[in-house]
Amino acid sequence: MGFRHVGLVLACIVCAFSAHEVVQENLASAQGTELLHTAAIDAGACPSGQVMVDGDYCPDVQQACLQWVTSTGDQTTEPKPGMTGRCGVFKKPSTCHGRKVHKRFCIDVYEYPNVKGEKPKSWVTYHQMKKSCETEGKRLCTRSEWTFACEGPDMKPYPYGDGYHRDRTSCNTDNAFPKGVDVMHVTKQDSPGGRILDNLLVPAGSKPACVSPFGVYDQIGNIDESVVNETGQPYVSGLMSGHVFGVRNACRPMTEAHGPDFAWYETGGRCCSDSVE
Repeated sequence: MGFRHVGLVLACIVCAFSAHEVVQENLASAQGTELLHTAAIDAGACPSGQVMVDGDYCPDVQQACLQWVTSTGDQTTEPKPGMTGRCGVFKKPSTCHGRKVHKRFCIDVYEYPNVKGEKPKSWVTYHQMKKSCETEGKRLCTRSEWTFACEGPDMKPYPYGDGYHRDRTSCNTDNAFPKGVDVMHVTKQDSPGGRILDNLLVPAGSKPACVSPFGVYDQIGNIDESVVNETGQPYVSGLMSGHVFGVRNACRPMTEAHGPDFAWYETGGRCCSDSVE
């Protein structure tokens, strides 16, 4: 009787563990289903060709530059004339001042026309880019949206690598000026100089390291992208990214020197849209 009692107790313990394992498996299955469901919701919340950006954005960030570089990649302790904001090494980590703002929106994976393997469209004004987005049922990204999609929730100055070191190989930037072309005097796309400059652009997605934490490609270099300047000053438009020859080429700086009618070899864009809640 004693052995039988012990056997029954052990059997019950085994049953209890088995039941517990079944419960845990069911919970895991339920949680997995919930995660898949959530992913499916997020996947369906954006139009085809766009990714979701969802998180807390800091409007006021301190990103201190510790080491500047020249256009040829040489290091220098002080920014020199013509360097136009090329920071080689940023202080880590970036710090947020003030309150963060939650953002949830969709953004094109690639530069317009948002087709992997195709070069971005250039010589496009802000107005033209805005119309192209609206034709697709989308809109232009605001400056803060574009920035958040690029730097991610950790506010990293660069979308690639560790986010704090400039790397001229990750994205299409810091190229040498083509011989025999006076870039400042190229005024038409359909000209020998214009065609040479367009040939410096790389196809969308061809730089696999040039991708943001949210999965957005080619935000740095290649082409300047038109955005809505939320302050409206000095223009309703702004340009983000930086071009093939290398300037600021970071996630947060914006060019305010050109108005919405400006178009050159460096200007293009990408579209955003509101997510389906």
